[in-house]
Amino acid sequence: MDILTVVEKMVVEWQQKLGDSVEVILGGSLVSDLFIFDEKTELIDVDVRFLTNNPEDPELRQRIEKVTGLKYRKTITVNDWPTGQSLGIMVEGQMSLPELPLPMDIEGCIRNPKYVGWGKFYRDVLTEKELEDFRQKKIALRHDKKAYKQMKAEVRAEVEKRCLEQGIVSK
Repeated sequence: MDILTVVEKMVVEWQQKLGDSVEVILGGSLVSDLFIFDEKTELIDVDVRFLTNNPEDPELRQRIEKVTGLKYRKTITVNDWPTGQSLGIMVEGQMSLPELPLPMDIEGCIRNPKYVGWGKFYRDVLTEKELEDFRQKKIALRHDKKAYKQMKAEVRAEVEKRCLEQGIVSK
């Protein structure tokens, strides 16, 4: 069983337990097929978004914490699509599943439904060479957090631009 399948199953279980007031979305490198798994990989990076009309609801946060085991870390300002900003409630934690070769480092954000989840579009708008170059840059910058984040932001901005140009998303 591959990593994405196992993590998707976990997300489906969380969705069932949380109900209709929140939509649980998996994002990041697992969805874009850009997760790097090699001998230096210590944790599986998992990004989860909990989309709701009222992300600041403390009762919802407590419910998410209880269902997932993730814990509140901080409240941040997140960008909404296509413009504007709102608060995102970060819940995070590490956990292991017997089906996975490494523990997961899960970063969750409770936020409003304007979240797009650009990772699902990477394969649609980037060439195989661009995807491979991105993987190699991720490996090279793995331990330089500032440069790594900047490089990821630049690639995401390019994906966003191409999605708009190709009509995959609209403003």
